Amino acid sequence: MEREDLQQEQIDDTGELKLISARARRRAARRGLRERLRATGVGRRGCAALGVFGVAIVVLALIFSARTLERAAKRLLTPPTPTIVPTPDIARLGAASVVGAPSIDVALIRRVLLRYNSPAADEAQALYDLGIARGIDPAYCLAFFIMESAAGTQGAARTTYSVGNIRALRGQPEFEGYRRYDTWRDGIADWYRLIDELYVRELGLSTIDAIVPVYAPSADSNDPAAYILTVKRLVAGWRDY
Repeated sequence: MEREDLQQEQIDDTGELKLISARARRRAARRGLRERLRATGVGRRGCAALGVFGVAIVVLALIFSARTLERAAKRLLTPPTPTIVPTPDIARLGAASVVGAPSIDVALIRRVLLRYNSPAADEAQALYDLGIARGIDPAYCLAFFIMESAAGTQGAARTTYSVGNIRALRGQPEFEGYRRYDTWRDGIADWYRLIDELYVRELGLSTIDAIVPVYAPSADSNDPAAYILTVKRLVAGWRDY
């Protein structure tokens, strides 16, 4: 192996031959590096500061990652508690008479219909006005509409324009056995007529407790008790809105 201070020949700027040792070459290289660092404004202290800054960034990144993982683990192990929606108080409704002044307004009717994406949303005013004309609380018509077809978005009602899935009589326009109307307004008007003329006046049934077992009997694959409970909860909830 060659010695560290092995000399080598080099021709200087004057053309004279000079002998320079390996150790001298290394010293010259270090001096050149220091001069370049000073030229860029980076000395020993600057290098040290950059090193400390880099370490700080790495430490902060590790802390942030650890906290992120901790929060994710907590969400997985303890999912957030869902907001509990209180059950409307239906006791005050009693048997729930459908006869009376409106307990909801047009704006609420429209909001409910829009929430269900109902095709009858533009008939909110008609649903209100026709109820007043018959002396029937519009809240119950809206509740039946939701119970029977999710406000016109499901089943035969999408074709029949019927808010209450009223069975067709002989000779009446029908679809799958249900009375068919030309418009949603016609279907709304006929539901109020049916409740007012047949149930209230002819049969003497004016409450939800009395109307539903006849309107949606268990013999027709219905659950009258569940039907009554849902209608009351809907109406009670809207009155508290």
